[in-house]
Amino acid sequence: MDNVLLPKTQQLVVFQEVIRSGSFGSAARQLGLTQPAISKIINDIESNFGIELMIRKNTGVTLTSAGQVLLNYSESITREMTNMVNEINSLSCSSVVDVSFGYPSLIGFTFLPEMIKTFKEVFPAAQVTMFENQLSSLLPALRDGRLDFAIGTLNDEMQLQDLQVELLFESEFVVVAAKSRTCTSTLTLESLSNEQWVLPQTDMGYYKELLNTLHHHHINTESIVKTDSVVTIYNLVLNAGFLTVIPKDMIAPFGSDQFIMLPVEDDLPVARYAAIWSKNYRIKKSASVLVELAKKYSSRNEAVAVN
Repeated sequence: MDNVLLPKTQQLVVFQEVIRSGSFGSAARQLGLTQPAISKIINDIESNFGIELMIRKNTGVTLTSAGQVLLNYSESITREMTNMVNEINSLSCSSVVDVSFGYPSLIGFTFLPEMIKTFKEVFPAAQVTMFENQLSSLLPALRDGRLDFAIGTLNDEMQLQDLQVELLFESEFVVVAAKSRTCTSTLTLESLSNEQWVLPQTDMGYYKELLNTLHHHHINTESIVKTDSVVTIYNLVLNAGFLTVIPKDMIAPFGSDQFIMLPVEDDLPVARYAAIWSKNYRIKKSASVLVELAKKYSSRNEAVAVN
């Protein structure tokens, strides 16, 4: 083990940039190095491993199978080293804290403002990047370290062995229509089988479980309109007569009274929300603080909803 010659961090950075930019010349311009210097670094790495890592062509470079292995590991290594530097720097009062995370619409409509307000009181100069999306869309960035953590819904079929999961709260979902629709009696899901439906675009989590429920009640799930835009969902419900299923806490967006909850007697699945992060990367202090704030404010929000 002591005789193994490990690549240097700069070599890994150069290797990644060559692949990202597509050529030695482009990588040299991006990194402020000469093209011969880039070539020497790549040649040194290949000599170190004794195997070709990329195929050079006039049109650019192509990874070999060994090169793909190195790229996967090198991205993890440089990301972890960046996190290490940031965490050490965070011990200095003059350092800038950064954190990035993803979440679904419900979080944005409920406790996110309180959570971020408190976080910025603790870290006023923090650089915070947030992505609103379903968990299925956030998982790739979560697994490769581009996101520090995400909040999303779970179901029993999800394969999350490589992820740390911390349950936050449960949420009731309801069938929602425009206020202009008159409804004086209790409905069944089957009685709504001829309606037009719109749901968030996702292939896992709560909405996958919901699609099974709707299908069980003879609603054609293949014809349901799916979108990653919550604004589009509200717009189709309000202006095109569509129905949707959303968290009960979202039926009055920004104080609007234009939506109603339909009285459906059939039970809908209850959503389980969790904070999730990769086991392959040590969670940053800033991300850990946000997770704790999510636990605090989600439990408070859940208590208010119950009362």
